[in-house]
Amino acid sequence: MQLNSRILRRNFLLFSVCLVLSASTLAQEGAKHHVRYGLFEIPTFGGPNSVFNVGSPIALNRGTVVGAANTAAPDPTCFDQALCFVQHGWKWRRGKLIDLGVLPGGFSSYTNGLNTKGLVVGQSEDGESDPLTGAPRFVATVWDHGRIENLGTLGGGFSIAIWPSNLGFVMGAAENGIPDTSGFVGFDGVSQIRGFGWRDGQMFDLGTLGGTGAFPAAMNDLEAIVGISPTSSIAGPFGVPPANPFLWKNGKMQDLGTLGGSWGGANAISSRKEFVVGASSLAAQPYGCATSYFSGPGCRAFLWRNGHMYNLGTLGGSYSAAEQVNNAGEVSGFSGTNSQSFHSFFWKRGRMIDLGTVANDNFSRSEGINDKGQVVGQSWLFDGVDTTASHAFLWEQGGQMMDLNELILNSTDLYLIEAAFITDRGWIIAYGLTPNGDLHAAILVPENDLDEFGLGTELSTSGGNGMQQKTQVPPTPAMLQPLDSQWRRGFGLHRLDVARKHRTRYR
Repeated sequence: MQLNSRILRRNFLLFSVCLVLSASTLAQEGAKHHVRYGLFEIPTFGGPNSVFNVGSPIALNRGTVVGAANTAAPDPTCFDQALCFVQHGWKWRRGKLIDLGVLPGGFSSYTNGLNTKGLVVGQSEDGESDPLTGAPRFVATVWDHGRIENLGTLGGGFSIAIWPSNLGFVMGAAENGIPDTSGFVGFDGVSQIRGFGWRDGQMFDLGTLGGTGAFPAAMNDLEAIVGISPTSSIAGPFGVPPANPFLWKNGKMQDLGTLGGSWGGANAISSRKEFVVGASSLAAQPYGCATSYFSGPGCRAFLWRNGHMYNLGTLGGSYSAAEQVNNAGEVSGFSGTNSQSFHSFFWKRGRMIDLGTVANDNFSRSEGINDKGQVVGQSWLFDGVDTTASHAFLWEQGGQMMDLNELILNSTDLYLIEAAFITDRGWIIAYGLTPNGDLHAAILVPENDLDEFGLGTELSTSGGNGMQQKTQVPPTPAMLQPLDSQWRRGFGLHRLDVARKHRTRYR
């Protein structure tokens, strides 16, 4: 009997070891067979860069995406302030790039979003000037199956259309032409800025929370809009008035409150529910979120639902901000850490998970999340002066952050440095650098979708068949440094400031 027990124990140990080895082998096989992507590089119209708007909900519907690309012609108005080349809005659909053109009299245009019916919105120059500053203006624009329409402004010089609903409702931001001294001002740095709604040819003001302005950040499928609005017209610390996040729906703007502080705003809303996320200051540091990149002490990521705002905490640092939320109430964002850097986080059911970084990087931020809980974003190495490495990343629950460059199946020389959006099917929109340092947009399509969407042939004819050796070379620090300030500058709640001072992303 004793012998049998020993035999049983030995057999059990051997069986356990086999299980462990099998599990390890399966894990390794799973890693080897992770979903790979066909990469479609978005070309230009003869100039250096092709881009999309990171600061807005990224448009990717039924295999279609929108953005803008440079031509080779110099732009006398310098619409694209980074390079001063003329740029035109584009629509990419299943491997085909379409130039959307500009309004009569204008040189350049930019697109921000589209709906499932093919309506594209953005902004275009129209040949007119801002009445307050005399600068060449751009105005909210709609492209509707070959027709281009100027939506106008609320009386001022500038406006942008940010997002359209599937029923043709358009939301955006417009100046009203009234000079403002509160610090919450529009694209020209002088006029009041307001959120607008547009339907059936009519633009209307969304209102404010008591101050002189409002700026919308996102809209969901139910035409509920979130953003930031001042609660006073008097400038406070940092040269801005107190401001709160808002939720606008059915003609009314609701103040969502704060976590005790005097400054906060909403960044995103789930597509089919009213999960709202953003950042809010705490009572002890009432303007903590009103600093660059939400890096002020006392700035906290929040989740709002059904009248309640929840503090999501931090990863050990003194600040955090929520960037996106899915229909399950799962949140992605970034947070300060104990190491004086910040990392991407994934929040679910009261727990904030540190997503870490890629390789030897020390910073990361998430930019997109889908209903499967997949997160995409950017990881980079900052040495205290310059960014010396950058990687687009994908993170999935239960796994580690992965460099998307390692998941590309076709031959490409585009090195992915930033991923901004991921659909529920797993399509990803990203940025990459060419060998000469040009910035190009890219669409990443899961390999199982290539044939279903008729893209398998397009991928083969564009130079990739899944068997070729990749020719990617990581960008040098000198190539990354011109983009460095864009990565580290404010975004989200600071989109208005970004739009005004760094028009590249909004133009």
